Amino acid sequence: MAREEIDALLKTAQDQLIRAEHDFKEEFYDSCALFSVMCAENSTSALILALGSKPSRRHRNWYVLRIIPKPEELEKSILDVLEVLKPIEEHIIRARYPLKDEDGRFIVPSEYYDKEKAEKLLEGAKLVLEKIEASIDAILSRKS
Repeated sequence: MAREEIDALLKTAQDQLIRAEHDFKEEFYDSCALFSVMCAENSTSALILALGSKPSRRHRNWYVLRIIPKPEELEKSILDVLEVLKPIEEHIIRARYPLKDEDGRFIVPSEYYDKEKAEKLLEGAKLVLEKIEASIDAILSRKS
């Protein structure tokens, strides 16, 4: 287990959550969305490492976390994370780049994200980070 990397990923996720919360309060909804997505991704990478596997390099930690072996006592908590994580991961590209809408018009992130969308991603990131921190604590205490 790469404890130093796990700690660094969790600290990064915590910092990103702080930035997401700040940007939400300041009504910068696109950057709130971006930091929320990054928080969820980094915290999930930490959990995957703690479970002895390697995070996705293609922004699909949801898939990696779903298929790798997990301790039975953490199964429910990790399933809860997966349920929230999958829709968050769908925003990894959208929160960073302009994408075409169904009419073929480019929509930039600042035009796409509103208060409701940003808040949903922010709340999801908070839940993911909270459950993952608890899961990692349980994993590390088992190995001590």
